[in-house]
This record gives sequence, structure tokens and C-alpha cells, in this order.
Amino acid sequence: MAVIDTATLVIGAGNYFTATVDTVIPPDLTTPGVEWTNVGHTSLEDIFSISSDGGEATVIGTLQNKSLRTSYSTRTETMAFTLQQFDEDSLKLYYGSNSTVGIGGELLVPANPKPTSSAFLVVFVDGANIFAFHAPKTEIYRSDDLSISDTESLAGLPIGVKPLVSGTNDHTYAVTPLAAV
Repeated sequence: MAVIDTATLVIGAGNYFTATVDTVIPPDLTTPGVEWTNVGHTSLEDIFSISSDGGEATVIGTLQNKSLRTSYSTRTETMAFTLQQFDEDSLKLYYGSNSTVGIGGELLVPANPKPTSSAFLVVFVDGANIFAFHAPKTEIYRSDDLSISDTESLAGLPIGVKPLVSGTNDHTYAVTPLAAV
């Protein structure tokens, strides 16, 4: 593998988008198109993370070879970011897609919330370079408890995005190599 100085990533800007399940990755990531909806303002400090559950290795053997093979449990991943916009669409991502709006315009939080199903796209900009994640099918829902800790910071809604296999795909999401715009 070569050492490529220009292949390092420093996030200068970014946007998070949702679309109908199975919306394909746009050819121009700088302007995704009308089928993609920007989720709004997100945290400057808690930009993005991916965590994994599962994937534990189990060594399987025989009497002749105690470590013949390795088996791995299924791994699931969760992408996370903090949404800092408190409009109806944002609140539904956090409280559930089946939240309804009350007579006074308030969001009614359901007893049994349902995640939002959608395609998901994250586009990060590093100067003249673009880096992106695309998942054709996800479930989006809160990833942590809401906590408003002070009066000097923007409040945030911790959002979790679970990439899922869609149709005949054998992948849950794609990552683009860092590329010039």
C-alpha cells in the first residue's frame, strides 16, 4: 500500500440526507438531487461515529486440529450523529416515525415508537475532496437519551442509523474513497 498524503481526511463541512428506501447514491455528491432531503443542522463536535455489535470469533476444532476453523457471529453496525434542529421532521427521527401532531402543533410521542425507514447518505467535504457513506436501506431512531446540559451550548438529539441489507444486496452500506470534486 502506498503512502498518499492527499488521501488523509479533515472534515471541513458535511451534510446528512434521507430518501426513499433503495434510492441510489447520486453521481454528484455535491448536489445529491431533489430525492434526497437534508436532515438539518448537526453537531460540530460529535460529527459522526460507527459502532459495531457482534462479530465475535469462535474457534472450531476437531480431535486432530484443535483450531481448524474460525466462525464469526453476525455483526451489526450503527452510525451515529447528533441532530441539532428541533423541527417536526427532526423530532420524528428521534421520537419515531409514527409520532403524530396534536391539535396545538405539538408532537405526540407514541407508546410504541417505530424507526424511520429510509436510504441514508452522509457527505463530508475536505477542501476540494469529498468522502461519503451511502446506505440504501436503514432504520433511523434515537441512539441515546436526550440531555440538555447547559444554556451555552446547542441542544442535540442523538440519532442512530442502522444500515440493513436491502433486496438482493450483499452489503449494508458503501463508503466512497476520498476523491476530488
